[in-house]
Amino acid sequence: MQIKKIALLLLGLILMFNGVKAQLDERYQEPTSEESVAAAGSVSVLKLKKSYVLGEGITIKSANGSINLNQSLQTSFLMNTSNSNFTRMSSTFNINRARFSFAANLFDPRFSIYGRLNLPADYQSATGGTRSFNTVLQEAFVEYKPSIAHAFNFGLRADYIDSRETRIEGESLGFINRSAVSGAFDAIFDFGLRYKGNYKLGGKHLLKPYASITTGDSRSSLQKNYGGFKYGIRLDYLPFGKFSKGGESYMDDLAREQKPKLVAGFIYSFNNGISSNIGTNGGRYLYRDSSKNIVLPDYSKSGFDFLFKYKGFYAMGSYFITTAHVPDGVTEKFSLTRNDYIKYDTAITSSQIKDDIKSKLNIGNGFNIQGGYTFPSNWAVACRYATLNEEGVSNNFADYNKSYTLVFTKYLSGNNLKIQTEFGFDEFKSSLKTATQKGNYYSQIMVTVQL
Repeated sequence: MQIKKIALLLLGLILMFNGVKAQLDERYQEPTSEESVAAAGSVSVLKLKKSYVLGEGITIKSANGSINLNQSLQTSFLMNTSNSNFTRMSSTFNINRARFSFAANLFDPRFSIYGRLNLPADYQSATGGTRSFNTVLQEAFVEYKPSIAHAFNFGLRADYIDSRETRIEGESLGFINRSAVSGAFDAIFDFGLRYKGNYKLGGKHLLKPYASITTGDSRSSLQKNYGGFKYGIRLDYLPFGKFSKGGESYMDDLAREQKPKLVAGFIYSFNNGISSNIGTNGGRYLYRDSSKNIVLPDYSKSGFDFLFKYKGFYAMGSYFITTAHVPDGVTEKFSLTRNDYIKYDTAITSSQIKDDIKSKLNIGNGFNIQGGYTFPSNWAVACRYATLNEEGVSNNFADYNKSYTLVFTKYLSGNNLKIQTEFGFDEFKSSLKTATQKGNYYSQIMVTVQL
């Protein structure tokens, strides 16, 4: 009898959850009916849906809350060449994403937890010492929502202060990959404390502020945070009200908005002591002063982005610029080959030391513009242009400084089941072009399934 009571107590604790989603803050779910399952004479402790909608996952629900388990898979085939005559083609099969997500409420609908694993992620060993970390873990955080207008979360998750592209899950992108601008400047995942708000300004006008205090070292900070904190803000303005069916959280206009919808956002972040090129692998680049204290450069990012949708058409754009400040007093740097600090040559000036440090950071600007149209047949076509520019002293993140992309998508069940075919050209900057090599030509196809 005692064992039975303990088992029932554990079952009750498991069932006291209510599903939520991260990153897709306003994810739309199809309405479904439910069927109660319970022993005769007892209260209902479990509900099963009569119908299943692809992408909803498995949900166990009680009167106190629910727990949701979700899986997704993206597989792709890529062919590419750097030769203008399309010789020496290479090909690759990839599992872009194979994710397992967990979302739930804890005893109180105001408290939620979320976790996500990306199983094919590469294991990375640290290059700044003996520290190491695994990129399989993507998100794990707790959220408290005291009201509809306010929410706070703490833990590891995709950040609010990166480009709008990163606000969209990889499974809901209109292209197979995010743009070159996102790749150059978005750190994406980080550990810290965040706030998001939702305010009505009168009529349909909405204002959504976001703020965050994170480590600035991304997932490697779970082992050690070498610098100070990263501070960021985002301010989104929606002049025509919210998007239909969570349209702010995916690219193509699958909802076919009957009235224009727009969200425009401004972001700024300041990383007080960065130790990697954009804050994705903290501990990679370390420096010390004459007293053996770690001294790191500061890194800031500012920008603007927008998303517009109307009757099947969508447009999205972004512009970002980054700068860095290197403090005085650096005398030595960490050597990746010797696994120890080495002193700068005494003949090297302070200005040259600062330039050497800046040469490890992505300093410059980038612009991305894209748009597409979704036909009533659920076929979609979209194109994208992105350009990158490095500052005079910077990491070489813009060898391909211009990118052109064309994609065709067949939506079989929204973003839960789709096939995408993409063609693109990443153009070399002028100094790298040759008579036969102008850049990278590629084509790829990807299938997305969300259960």
